[in-house]
Amino acid sequence: MEGSATLIAEIHNKISKTGSNLSDRLEDKLTGDFFGSIRYLPIETALQQVLMAVRFEINDQESEWEQAILSTQGFDYEIKFWVRHAEGEIDLILKLPTAVIGIEVKYYSGLSSEDEESEEMVTPGESINQLARYSRLLQDIRQEQPAYLIFLAPLNILLPVERDMKGRSIISQDIKLGFLAWQNVLEQLQGIELLNLDIGQRRILQDLIDLLLQKGFDRFRGFSSAGKDSFMNGQSYTFYKKTKSWPNLSWPIHQNVQEGNYVYIK
Repeated sequence: MEGSATLIAEIHNKISKTGSNLSDRLEDKLTGDFFGSIRYLPIETALQQVLMAVRFEINDQESEWEQAILSTQGFDYEIKFWVRHAEGEIDLILKLPTAVIGIEVKYYSGLSSEDEESEEMVTPGESINQLARYSRLLQDIRQEQPAYLIFLAPLNILLPVERDMKGRSIISQDIKLGFLAWQNVLEQLQGIELLNLDIGQRRILQDLIDLLLQKGFDRFRGFSSAGKDSFMNGQSYTFYKKTKSWPNLSWPIHQNVQEGNYVYIK
């Protein structure tokens, strides 16, 4: 996958011929590696599951989103990389039969532009916030179709941006803003049953999983290795080191006590 995916970034001049700027283009390379490979699969094989993990603030938006995603089948969609516009260059435009989706991808960095702090309200048409600008981009190209702007980033970058955007009205009125973490993308892919795929599809999907694991997007999800007979509940637990015996001490004490921790029981 490495060669073909890096090809996408090179075709779009994101990587120099010598590769000297590769370390500065890690977000572009990740974008090309992941989406350049997943597009070779029918949408219902993997990309559909990934997009279903997008979070929206309003429930009505989620139901409309699911309908647009689930109604698309096979290869009846198009991915355009690094689309240039007067408002900037968004990483991906995903065109479905019934919707237009813009995806801004982050890996190490946050938003590239932001409004200055001011007591005056900033309108969607005035804001220089990167997501506000890309919402205007989508407003311009959507051709009356429903349009969605998705911010895709690791959790440590995504969550502060998501919290900040909830209290602001800078996204164009007809554009719905959603959030997706790379960690959730990995978990969605890991939940796909590989046995239902042909060998070529399994290889692509496993490469995508291995890529995201290599990027460090795996996260602790609890004690999944506990035995069937294990019982755990919501109460707190105390862990002790192994000891041969627990001596009982009667008060008043008439014996020497070694240094250590003791529990007083009424």
